[in-house]
Amino acid sequence: MTPNRPRCPLCNGETKKNGTTSKGSIRWRCKDCGSTFTRRRTDQTRARDFARFHTYVTGTAPLTDIARQAGVSRWTLDRRFASFWLIDVPNTPDPNRVYDQIFIDGTYTDAGCLLVAASFDHVIAWHWAKGESAHAYTQLLRGIAEPLCVVLDGGQGAYSAIKACWPNTVIQRCLVHAQRVIRRYTTARPRTDAGKAIYALALKLTTITNLDQAREWTLHLHDFGQVYKDFLNEKTPVPKERRTLNHQWEFTHIRVRKAYNSLLHLSRNNWLFTYLQPPPGALEPARWASTTNSLEGGVNAQLKRIADAHRGRSGERQRKMLEWYLHTKTQLPDDPLQIARQCAYGQDQLAKVPDLVPEDRNKADHQTGRPAFYDNAIPTEYEHSIGIRKGPLK
Repeated sequence: MTPNRPRCPLCNGETKKNGTTSKGSIRWRCKDCGSTFTRRRTDQTRARDFARFHTYVTGTAPLTDIARQAGVSRWTLDRRFASFWLIDVPNTPDPNRVYDQIFIDGTYTDAGCLLVAASFDHVIAWHWAKGESAHAYTQLLRGIAEPLCVVLDGGQGAYSAIKACWPNTVIQRCLVHAQRVIRRYTTARPRTDAGKAIYALALKLTTITNLDQAREWTLHLHDFGQVYKDFLNEKTPVPKERRTLNHQWEFTHIRVRKAYNSLLHLSRNNWLFTYLQPPPGALEPARWASTTNSLEGGVNAQLKRIADAHRGRSGERQRKMLEWYLHTKTQLPDDPLQIARQCAYGQDQLAKVPDLVPEDRNKADHQTGRPAFYDNAIPTEYEHSIGIRKGPLK
């Protein structure tokens, strides 16, 4: 029997050609049992459907448009996609590659908080968490080799994780986020002279391009603290409704004081101008950046667009969509079709799902009052339940 002549699926007997169907497919007839059938290339069908699935989850086109192009309804296409949602997306960074700069940031979606680590050009790794905690960032960073510098937008959780996982890495605070913190305290139109001065200093942060300008800016920050020292230390009595035994006085200009302390803290820790002093081991010191714009504008912005375009998807499926997009932004992404074939287009994952319902699920538990999983008859006696009829049986 040649490979091109299939066996009968019912009796495994020899077959012969028996004409074609209305679509032009060859019809085969069994010589023993007489049954007829056609051969189906399910591998080609699944590969075609998965290509449409990958286009859907990595873009913003609605399912209706993709179904119209396929010539089927959106419900049919959604049914074909059912097993594809179970495919695991690879997320394995190279533990031996050392980067010059790594940008880390978290973005919030309906599926949770997505922490992303990226270089100048591509995504390195990601991790799902409930929030930007130290534990969550530790899970993100522990699989990545210690870089020379890390750029972040702030947050105590990120600082703690970097100190634990990458103790020798220098930190660069995103200057745009540092400006936003000052704007939140002073507003964009401060009224006091001190507020105008500290806000002007914050605006100059993103214009500094060399060490001389950085030293001059640091001197201006020191002069601000000396000139407005008395202004920042002014105190007023706390109102009676908020007064306690240990809290009877408060700073009068607390918001300007917080803005100044924010910049002073970053300056003392040398987190503002790290990008101007790359270490000798840096491969591309000219590309060192002072902001996380490459991550937020290049990756996180598209993640937001995808999540908004497919906002009707559930949390777990939204995670898969965003993970497939992140996988396409890695440096050397694997072929998505090859990933799907290795797990039989999600059928392997579906076979591993255990039956969580116990075998004796139809047995009632009289000690806990648990009812039977399903009934096999209509009770003839009265039961105090809204879901059971009380009237006479007919």
